[in-house]
Amino acid sequence: MVFAGGCYGYYPATQPSPVGHDVMITLTDSGSVVLARQIGPAAESLIGRVATNTDNAVTIAMLSVHQRDGNETEWRGEPVVIPRPLMISLTERHFSRGRTALFTGAVALAAVALRQAFHGTGYSTGANGLPGSGGAK
Repeated sequence: MVFAGGCYGYYPATQPSPVGHDVMITLTDSGSVVLARQIGPAAESLIGRVATNTDNAVTIAMLSVHQRDGNETEWRGEPVVIPRPLMISLTERHFSRGRTALFTGAVALAAVALRQAFHGTGYSTGANGLPGSGGAK
């Protein structure tokens, strides 16, 4: 259950993201306009896997585009080059121990609550409604 409920988050990169890491790139307003012909209008952030990473640009295998209106467009790993001046931030996807622990705790509490709610008293009532009586003979 813990492995199925593992939580991930996007955190600031501590060093240049290596090839193969999953990232989210938040675009500037001008970045959204400049890249609109490639990725569609009103893009706010891009999610993908780093293909190349240089001082001037990051190329990612695109997985999705999140638009400013809340819509999301799925991609199939097509490469897109994002010049660094068009980025507000680049964050990396990492396993979150805290979120996973919180999720696991919530699931455990829910399981205990469900068990208590459906467990009952442990005895059955007889035909006349009295506990343990087998009914009238």
